[in-house]
Amino acid sequence: MVLSPQDLLKSLRGKRNDRVVPTLENVFVQPKVLLVEDSIPIRTQVRRILEGAGYQVTTAVDGLDGLEKLQEEDAFDAVVSNVEMPNLDGLELTARIRQETKYEKLPIILVTTLAQDEDKQRGTDAGANAYITKGDFDQSLLINTLRNLI
Repeated sequence: MVLSPQDLLKSLRGKRNDRVVPTLENVFVQPKVLLVEDSIPIRTQVRRILEGAGYQVTTAVDGLDGLEKLQEEDAFDAVVSNVEMPNLDGLELTARIRQETKYEKLPIILVTTLAQDEDKQRGTDAGANAYITKGDFDQSLLINTLRNLI
């Protein structure tokens, strides 16, 4: 680190120098999303959609992997998860996330093929903020839902 005595004196005297200092308004931080999906093609497709919309995406191969990554990084702005997965399904993942008070405001979106009203109710009961069915999947619906929740 190199210090300039002249700049230090100007700073101490309250004078501004001609250098541009980045401010928080100038810095764009990509929101971080945890994507939990066991299907490789769907995981790849949804990741590309999210990254194309400006999100930083971390992927997990099932609910157990997702829970571990959430606890390791602990800096996600939202979780997007499938429901039907091995090891730990999306409903149980959502319920476990909601058991932690530090995650009570973390947005969780379930994206699944389960489209019955009772399936949607189970998602809501588990603590999901949104439930999107893959049969009616529209990437703008996912992006708009995510933007509204973050």
